[in-house]
Amino acid sequence: MITVLTAQYGLVRAFSRGAKKTKSKKLAATALLAYSDFTLVKTRDAYSVEDALVKEVFFELRQDVGKMALAQYFCELANEFCEEDYESEEILRLFLNALWLLKSDKKTPGFIKAVTELRLMSLSGYMPALLGCDKCGKYESEVMYFSPENGKIYCEECLPVGQRYCVNASVIQAMRYVSLSDFEKIFSFSLKEDALKKFSELCEGYLLHKTQRKFKTLDFYKTLAL
Repeated sequence: MITVLTAQYGLVRAFSRGAKKTKSKKLAATALLAYSDFTLVKTRDAYSVEDALVKEVFFELRQDVGKMALAQYFCELANEFCEEDYESEEILRLFLNALWLLKSDKKTPGFIKAVTELRLMSLSGYMPALLGCDKCGKYESEVMYFSPENGKIYCEECLPVGQRYCVNASVIQAMRYVSLSDFEKIFSFSLKEDALKKFSELCEGYLLHKTQRKFKTLDFYKTLAL
């Protein structure tokens, strides 16, 4: 039994008989993290894999335990946010780009993780309200506050009681960029080390607050990242 994230049908669970045999043509195509073309047949009770052609296996990730752990976290996120029989083209595209960047070393794993988390939240109906302070409408100040509870930002004068992240202007700009830019641009920026640390903390905290659950793959990844 395999789980496949598809563009048109969301999560699909299918039987792939004989896929574990060393001489099977389906072996590579049904491996973890493989990007493949599938021919699926739907019976009364389930899907079955009639044919599968591998396009990319992201083999490089298997050579780095930290990258592999992060990739598995992305898989767990896909299982959490995607549904069966529900179009998931943008989310599939997001994860594929994240995996490609991860294997190519063009961006740091922490940067890729944070951007993926925030864009995933935006695609899943949790886009934060970042156009200005929720109370007075101020677009920008040296310090702003983000509330993971309602996904809104506040200036210092309008700060409500409750949990919030204090962030500088560069972090707010990064959040706006990831949430609102065209897909092709969301990974095309950089942050200084301190700002990236706060940005990463905020993106992860927002996701965990909204899902109200723990991710075992995330916990494992964080033990490696320390």
